Amino acid sequence: MINLFDTIKLLQDFVSDSMQRRLEPCRVCRSAIALFLSNSGVRGLSGTNLRAYLLEKQVSDGGWSDPEETAWAVAALYQFSGENHEAVYKAINWLENVRHPEGGWGRHPRDQVRIPTTALVMALVPAVATDVDREWVKQAWEKDLNSSVRLSYKAGFYLLTVNNERGGSIHPLVSRTIAYLAEDQNDDGGFGPWRDHPIGSDPWSTGVVLWGLSKWIDYVDPVIIEKALAWLEKTQLPSGYWAYHYLDEGTSYALIGAVSALRALKKL
Repeated sequence: MINLFDTIKLLQDFVSDSMQRRLEPCRVCRSAIALFLSNSGVRGLSGTNLRAYLLEKQVSDGGWSDPEETAWAVAALYQFSGENHEAVYKAINWLENVRHPEGGWGRHPRDQVRIPTTALVMALVPAVATDVDREWVKQAWEKDLNSSVRLSYKAGFYLLTVNNERGGSIHPLVSRTIAYLAEDQNDDGGFGPWRDHPIGSDPWSTGVVLWGLSKWIDYVDPVIIEKALAWLEKTQLPSGYWAYHYLDEGTSYALIGAVSALRALKKL
């Protein structure tokens, strides 16, 4: 069983400590959202001090440092201030202004449009997502899926952008994506950038894939989910973290993926 208790405690401490140290809002808010999605509070964190911290870091144009950080910050503000907070309006306006003409967002306003960034913005700030953005992600992922180089985490992000209408028909590209991920899963149960990638499975890719697959649980072989959860359980460090470039980043995505999957399987 994944040790959610220690992971939650670690991220609670990380969020509180990071705010005191004035670390990047992306790291603070990503961990906070992982805690919110796991239905866990953040010890020592109130809506007032998180809001004050984020407002201090918000740039005068309405965004934070880039589209991804802005999306995480807006998602955190949603939790404490609701959609009617002025800072949220300003941030959404900024995201709309830096959206590429063809739809979607890059790592920064001058960057090319990217599936991971666009999907994160759409998943975390649904109010800003449009059919143009969805169509761009669909076409970009379909092109990747038909190419020789396909990345599992892009598949997971794509699944987050498609509306799952219960009782409706599933889009053929969603079906192909789920089938691709079943084939791309490593023998150890985890996911890396692609099957048998030199770095092997990692918590970030595995978390993203679980997050995306969980949205389509009715169409996914539960064995795929169970194997990925087993990999997370096996590779979790005694501290509760998962090893990644930034411990908080890999652990936040692993927690989001694990909680989404456990909830989808009705085990949480």
